[in-house]
Amino acid sequence: MAQKAKKDTTTSTKDIEEVVVIGNIKLDPAQKVGSYNTVSKANFESTPFSSVDEVLNGRVAGLNFSSASGDPGSSNMVIIRGVSSLIGTPNPLYVIDGVVIGKGADNAQMMESWNPLAAIDPNAIESVDVLKDASATALYGSRGANGVIIVKTKKGKYNQKTKFEFSTETGIQDRAFDKLKLMNADEYIKYGTMLIWNSRGRGVSESLVTNMDEAKKYFLENYENTYYNEGNLKNTDTDWVKAVTRGTSVVNTYNFGATGGGENTSFRIGGSYYQNKPLILTSGFDRISLNTAINHKASEKLKFGININYSNIKRETYFGGRASANPVTSSIMISPLRPIYNENNNPDDGLYNQSDLGEGSPTKGFNPVSILNEARQKSWINTFIASANMDYSISKDFAFNSTFGTQTQLMREQMLVQPGHPVYTIMTQDQGFLGDYRTNIFEWNWVNSLSFNKVFADKHSVSAAAGIEYQDHIYNVLSAQSFTLNNGDPYFNYTDEQFASNDDLQWRQLSYFGKLSYSFDKKYSISGQLRRDGNSTLGNEKFGTFWSLGGSWNVAQESFAPSIFSTLNLRASYGVLGNIPYADQWGPQYNSATNLFYNYTYGWGGNGGYGGFNNAGNPILAWEESKHLDIGGEIGLFNDRLKFTLDYYRKITDGAIDTYYLAAESGGPGGFYGNVGRINNSGFELVVEATPIRSGNFQWNINANGAYSKTKLEKLYGQDLVTYEGDTSDASNELVALAPGHLLGEYYTILWAGIAQADDATKGIKAGDALFYTDGSKTDVTNIRTDAQRAWMGKSAFPIYNVGVTNEFKYKNISLSFLLSGQFDFYVQNGVHSYTLHDGRFPTRNQVTDALYDSWTDAPGMENYNASNPKAILGDPNTSRLESSRFLNKGDHIRLKELKIAYSFGDVFKKSVGINNFTIYLRGTNLLTWAFDKDLNYDPESNSNSWSWLGKGRYWYASPVLRTMSMGIQLGF
Repeated sequence: MAQKAKKDTTTSTKDIEEVVVIGNIKLDPAQKVGSYNTVSKANFESTPFSSVDEVLNGRVAGLNFSSASGDPGSSNMVIIRGVSSLIGTPNPLYVIDGVVIGKGADNAQMMESWNPLAAIDPNAIESVDVLKDASATALYGSRGANGVIIVKTKKGKYNQKTKFEFSTETGIQDRAFDKLKLMNADEYIKYGTMLIWNSRGRGVSESLVTNMDEAKKYFLENYENTYYNEGNLKNTDTDWVKAVTRGTSVVNTYNFGATGGGENTSFRIGGSYYQNKPLILTSGFDRISLNTAINHKASEKLKFGININYSNIKRETYFGGRASANPVTSSIMISPLRPIYNENNNPDDGLYNQSDLGEGSPTKGFNPVSILNEARQKSWINTFIASANMDYSISKDFAFNSTFGTQTQLMREQMLVQPGHPVYTIMTQDQGFLGDYRTNIFEWNWVNSLSFNKVFADKHSVSAAAGIEYQDHIYNVLSAQSFTLNNGDPYFNYTDEQFASNDDLQWRQLSYFGKLSYSFDKKYSISGQLRRDGNSTLGNEKFGTFWSLGGSWNVAQESFAPSIFSTLNLRASYGVLGNIPYADQWGPQYNSATNLFYNYTYGWGGNGGYGGFNNAGNPILAWEESKHLDIGGEIGLFNDRLKFTLDYYRKITDGAIDTYYLAAESGGPGGFYGNVGRINNSGFELVVEATPIRSGNFQWNINANGAYSKTKLEKLYGQDLVTYEGDTSDASNELVALAPGHLLGEYYTILWAGIAQADDATKGIKAGDALFYTDGSKTDVTNIRTDAQRAWMGKSAFPIYNVGVTNEFKYKNISLSFLLSGQFDFYVQNGVHSYTLHDGRFPTRNQVTDALYDSWTDAPGMENYNASNPKAILGDPNTSRLESSRFLNKGDHIRLKELKIAYSFGDVFKKSVGINNFTIYLRGTNLLTWAFDKDLNYDPESNSNSWSWLGKGRYWYASPVLRTMSMGIQLGF
């Protein structure tokens, strides 16, 4: 029998009798055959994180986390036991109080990303169950192939006096990993001087530059002439990063709850306010949340309950991605010689320096400080998540359950750009932009099930269940835009011309499921599940049949079991689950049919429109089939003071869906969705729970988890290699590829060979040139990047090893706990490398200090022949700044994820003021990060998006992950 969850421990393996699956089917603890972990409520209360998924990082074996941005409300990537599909988000399915709410993927129109999970108040959470294998997830059907995360909110108890709880926490935040060092004005001028000297005879006449003074003058006059007048340099040294960020951001949380109940009714009512002023100036995140749970016994046979969660969010953010208007991007690149404000104007005047900033720099209207203040993005999101459930005991052995859940999200996004900021090429300097975007998402699921439970002769336990589930998902969007706003007010009647568009999407799923379990004497258990799912997004064959079978042996109950074992349970399961990876992301719901389009705005301004294929349909598109094998067990010693949970798994996805590309000679669409591949995930997981000391007033608890995971692409039908070369969008990744026999997302790029130390006339190589291996054999080099062949590197952005270790110490009323998380054996990439270290391509852009101090040069007084970076030359003629393994780093790191010290006064104040719990604490999150690669200067947990595995491990102009130091109090009365 599995160990009961300890109160308020960080993570524990939990009795499955407490796990409620679809249809409220409760499973007997003796029938534990699935693999899962639980994270308790103590980790979610008053957390500085804006969403549930951030809290799980480091606390669950086999779960890997990365963040697209440190800006609250941004989408995250959560991967359980590897990536199972080639398209769609790799995130697991989230279920809140029986409501299936999707996979936390971005569903915004305007915002760079929006995480729907940020609408959920973490403080209202009682526990989170992370289900991993087929036996545990099978009752969630096709949407559970990536794993399932079940969120249970807090509820009241029957026959309990009403209790009140209040907590608050205030914290300050800064960058968790800050290694990106940019040049100041003096360094920038020195670099420019070195660049001109290096370029003599290669774009710069040697007769014009005979010494370093002439090189400096040449650089300033030709590239910084606006700020260099008659030999005098203006006294400007702008720290653009500081100019667009707060010194420290602030996060505040306030939470209140009341719980109680009588003989027949229990209740909980709670509310919270979460306020975050993030790192980037003008950005903000405010969330008001209300939640309630009511349960009622109408009779001995009839019980019903309702759970309602509502949140109202106001979010202010900014341009993201590769946009020139992204302040994170432009603050890195703009020359420190350029002032924020026009000459003789104070900041209060609001007159920004909007003159042409030169080749390669933001042009007129793109001053990042003015963009932040005059190009505002605001969003208002209202989210309702509600469920109602009813249990009716037909007889002693038969019961009926009905659960209805719904999620409604009403989102309004607005972008207002003042005149003078042509953020879109269609705009002029004299007019602004106004965009208004409305998104309505309505989803509901209804599950009805009939269950049977009976024990025969005190030893034979039989349970069976059968049910039906219906899901409906509706997505309606309306957008209006104008590029001709004539003043600064957000109304379309001040515009000359408007564009409007709308979209209406819907998909449905109908499922039938059954479960049969048998247990003998609480020793031997077998459990089988069968499910038939039908999904409207497929073609001719919409239904698929899926199943799982598992068994367990509770060895500790055997008479021959050694007494040293307090727990000894062995289990195994196998199952086949279906999956449609694109169904949970809006857009491709009708891809099984061939769709046409007509664009009447093409050319804009009198030109005619055009029509064509929107996509080619594939009526024979079939389900992905995910085959799960899990073998594991629990071993407990010394009355479970030392406990091990071990798992081996192998998960194979057959018929993986991706775009099947057609030959150009076909003359039709470029491709369509097809079942094109086979993916193999395999790995091991270990959880260790220990109480080394439990004596008197002192207790020490340890919870550690480790995981080994590897994902390979075994087959790729119809093509040998899929590359993303030349595609630099945030939805792609030019450094990776797909091919049979290789890791999923393995890096496939030109291999960096370092710096030439001497001339080689036979190959046209000069000292200081960038060198590249000609192919994967690494036997020859070239200084012409385009002459080198791409090669496989044997590494990907997915960590092979994940580790999390929590220690908790308690002495009387004092407690100290800390969580260390680690990710190992993977590479990450700098998506901004071609700008932050451009080797002379953009002489008016700023760079990291390595461009000055660690670049090869023979410039007098600056000689550096033992450098990591090549000789910088105007225009970067060898294109050394472009993609190659040069810009890959080891992502291996250890992070002090959380440190908390608390003191509880207990019931000291109970008699005087009625307070039965008064606790104060100090907490730090993301306090320290140890990166194993000394050259890594961006956060190793970065990704560029959460809707595709292609974004994994890619730093992409994002607001950095934040470190928080906070203080809080908790009161109970």
